Amino acid sequence: MEQQQQCAIKCDLCDTIENAIKFCKHCRETMCEHCSEIHTKSIASKDHEIILRSQASSFDILDDMKCFTHRSKLCEMYCVTCDKVVCTKCVTEDHRGHEFSALDKLFNMKPKEFDFLHKTFQEQVTPRYLKEREMLQRQLSEIEENHRVAETEIQSQAETLRNGIDTVEEKFKRMLTAIMDNEKWPIKKMLASRETSYANLQKAIKEMRTLLENRHLSNIPLRLENIRQRLSALSLDDNFTICTEKHLFEKSDISQERLETFFGLFTVGTAGDVRKRTLPPVKLTVFIRKAIKKTGVHSLSSVIVVNETDLLICHKTFGFLINKESGQVQREVFQSSGLHEPAVMLSNGLLMARDRKSQNKVIKILANQVRSVFLDLNSDVITGLHLTRKNEILLSMVQEEDCAGEVLKFNKAGQAALRIYQKETGEALFAYPTSLTENLNEDIWVVDIESNSIEIVDKFGLYRFSYKDSDILKNFKPHSLTCDSNGNVLITDTGNDTIHVVDRDGRPLRYLDTHSLGIQPTGIAVEGPGLLWALDSDKNTCYLLNYF
Repeated sequence: MEQQQQCAIKCDLCDTIENAIKFCKHCRETMCEHCSEIHTKSIASKDHEIILRSQASSFDILDDMKCFTHRSKLCEMYCVTCDKVVCTKCVTEDHRGHEFSALDKLFNMKPKEFDFLHKTFQEQVTPRYLKEREMLQRQLSEIEENHRVAETEIQSQAETLRNGIDTVEEKFKRMLTAIMDNEKWPIKKMLASRETSYANLQKAIKEMRTLLENRHLSNIPLRLENIRQRLSALSLDDNFTICTEKHLFEKSDISQERLETFFGLFTVGTAGDVRKRTLPPVKLTVFIRKAIKKTGVHSLSSVIVVNETDLLICHKTFGFLINKESGQVQREVFQSSGLHEPAVMLSNGLLMARDRKSQNKVIKILANQVRSVFLDLNSDVITGLHLTRKNEILLSMVQEEDCAGEVLKFNKAGQAALRIYQKETGEALFAYPTSLTENLNEDIWVVDIESNSIEIVDKFGLYRFSYKDSDILKNFKPHSLTCDSNGNVLITDTGNDTIHVVDRDGRPLRYLDTHSLGIQPTGIAVEGPGLLWALDSDKNTCYLLNYF
């Protein structure tokens, strides 16, 4: 930049550099178009020869190069050391001891440098630029085409959805009409019968009145008996009721999130390609924010976030309440209450876990530390517990007799609400279910350690899909899982020493690289957005990891 300023061609009369294209051979001054007109009209300089600066000789141009540092001096030397033209005063001041040459060398050397740069520009830069420009323009065209196709698909999907809604509306209206007809039929039948009987009674009374007026005494007893019977049949009971089934229409909960999920999603694919594919999951580097090591016990297996300050780290019949900040054990909570893994913290802060002696019982520890039996499942072995967002209890278990696994859902009162054990085809869903969780869709994700897979069912217990070995990661061995605030499911994989981050439809988004940190994650719990606790059973250490 300094060299450009040193050699800048300015108008010597007005100091502008935009249009200094004229040169006065008499005054040896460069000037702009405006100043050259004034110079020509001036009485003192009207006879001066003004030419285009590009037509001036090398000597004139060099002689005209004013020194940027010393404005009264002309540049007469070329400083080889600094690669700039300087005046004689610069030589004795700022450029003392430098190598100099005549200005003619500048004209012999710089054109050659320019020729080399120009050749590089033509042979290397230009072809690459044209190739890159063509590629970028093609990508822009593909994006625009993909946008057009996607917009068409969205419009088509919306039209299909609208038509589908209209069809469903008409169907439900027809069903409603049929239901109403069924409900109305016995009432209409009863009403018609009553109306006929009432009309017949009115007619009989009228006829009886005529007989009495005409004194037809022979028919009076028979007619009176007939009227008496009809009156008896139509006598209205104060408790008269007619029992019919009344059908109510129960609306399904259609939230904006569920509607968007049903409508579709954006994935990656080539323009115009209706067969879409998802992005391959990336291997994400994670960072250790804190490490809490528990000594004196082997093979810790699960971790639970109790509250803002405490963790519950468990190993079979031991449950240690540990302060997150200090890493110190506050107290042991399993031994004193006769508890065993699995365990779960309820929304009111109470602890629920399997009974130590009876592996088929779930015990709730009340505020006064009193044991209360929440569930007693006879001969089954409880293997996993989870508290849903609706404060329901999900429980995985294995039946000892036939070694079959199943998942049960219980309400807050301990009443069974759902049993999940087989697919619609009758095939068993689970061999040995353990850890389980619920995502934001209310889908239930269950670890099956026998088949090394995750089995996913919807909130009604209907099978959706399985998550298991992929082409990217083999030897998948799930241990524990949980759900984060984004609705993604986090799965610890002891076969690959990593943590899978999977979206609600089973697409792997990321693999958290815990292997490079020397962590083999088993237990897992979410601390907050982008933060999780990962338990390494072999090291008896719980790590707070940043995974965003």
